[in-house]
Amino acid sequence: MNQLNNLPVFYNENSQTNSSTWRVSQLLQQFLEQHQEQEVRLRDLLNALGDRAFGPTLLICALPEALPLPIAGISALVAIPLILVSGQLVLGFEQPWLPDPLLDQPFSRELCEPIISGAISFLQQMEKFTEPRWPIFTTPLAEQGVGVALLILGVIIALPIPFGNMLPAIAIVLISLGLIEKDGLIIAISALITGITPALLLLFI
Repeated sequence: MNQLNNLPVFYNENSQTNSSTWRVSQLLQQFLEQHQEQEVRLRDLLNALGDRAFGPTLLICALPEALPLPIAGISALVAIPLILVSGQLVLGFEQPWLPDPLLDQPFSRELCEPIISGAISFLQQMEKFTEPRWPIFTTPLAEQGVGVALLILGVIIALPIPFGNMLPAIAIVLISLGLIEKDGLIIAISALITGITPALLLLFI
């Protein structure tokens, strides 16, 4: 596993590391402006976000379920990478790993652009409230605990619960933003949301 820990599969030498101080919303806006192709691949999107470990991967995977967009049948596609990456966070991986077929699967720009545009608007609002704080919740050990919460939320998203995907997806987005911005307060609030999510979803079963 030590070898896997040091293998950031989707980041490459051409990633935009010079934009490491940019907010995620800025990087997504730049991605839309610079990539005009008719197909979008997850690998390109993650490379555009730079080497920020687990946060961007979880964020991009959860956003389609967190935004109120009419995208049918996407829950399973979203849940698989969420569960996979969350499990790696629990195991203490330093970088997330996703299989090449998933990273290189083409998605139409017509499908992706509304998701990314909606994400930019959402993140611009959330980023006003994020800053590095409460470091006790951003230590490697704490992040492994966060991985357990993310794993539970990923499993919930995979379940066929009517209207049951948005709340756990929003919690994952908030946790991801907390990981990216090193904001322990956001992570703590998101953990509370994770705790009450199963009880709220029982109302829909």
